[in-house]
Amino acid sequence: MTEHTPTPWKTEGGTSDAPDPRWQIFTKNIILALTCGGNDEANADFIVLAANAHAPLVAACEKHKETYIDTFGEDMWLQYYADIEAALNLAKEQS
Repeated sequence: MTEHTPTPWKTEGGTSDAPDPRWQIFTKNIILALTCGGNDEANADFIVLAANAHAPLVAACEKHKETYIDTFGEDMWLQYYADIEAALNLAKEQS
């Protein structure tokens, strides 16, 4: 899997040279995407929020999981671990 463009990502509205300028998602001087449709600004903000939060959320889940396994053992919180593990696997698979 290739690496994504490093964060932080940002949004900016209506300044593109695109034929139908909408909200840009960018980092430094690189435009990563343009949103279009009825919820341009909200969609762009959500994409940027998710991208910028991804690495810290994965790290927090991994730390939390390790802490609980070390403290309580896997059997006591089995379903809790399963939920965290599923979320981590999905996040890592899509990163």
